[in-house]
Amino acid sequence: MNSISIAVEHSPDQETKSAVQAGLFEANVQSTGDGNFDLVFVAARDSNSKIIGGVVGEAYWGWVNFTTVWVHPEHRRKGLASRMLKVAESEAARKGYTQAYLDTFSFQSPDFYLRLGYEVFGKLDNFPAGSTRVFMRKIIRDHGANQIPTNTPGTEENA
Repeated sequence: MNSISIAVEHSPDQETKSAVQAGLFEANVQSTGDGNFDLVFVAARDSNSKIIGGVVGEAYWGWVNFTTVWVHPEHRRKGLASRMLKVAESEAARKGYTQAYLDTFSFQSPDFYLRLGYEVFGKLDNFPAGSTRVFMRKIIRDHGANQIPTNTPGTEENA
């Protein structure tokens, strides 16, 4: 019989991390029957093709989790983040996803997401110290909708 050891590994190699993540992924597929995973990625570039902002989303099981929304400081407060997020939501809806979620911090302007129709569904106070981590969600496509939003990068709605 094999003995089992449990230990903290401070610098696990990629193969070890991948084995753990793949194990969980396979267990989830066995439970749900759905191993579909999509990346939703929207980039904003200046006239020199330099990245000035972006949105990263991981989509599965009907939901897209927007893990990153970022705009270079020189380009903030000009509507770029809201335009990128709307394009990302439309792309996720086009792929068949109906809901979005994300988390942000009290120092990262949660009101921005509220203005875009997100609602708070959870909070972790004092994370980090003196701040709050805020979890938000939004319906991006009606479950019964036949119409899919058609926003594409570079287009704007009556802007």
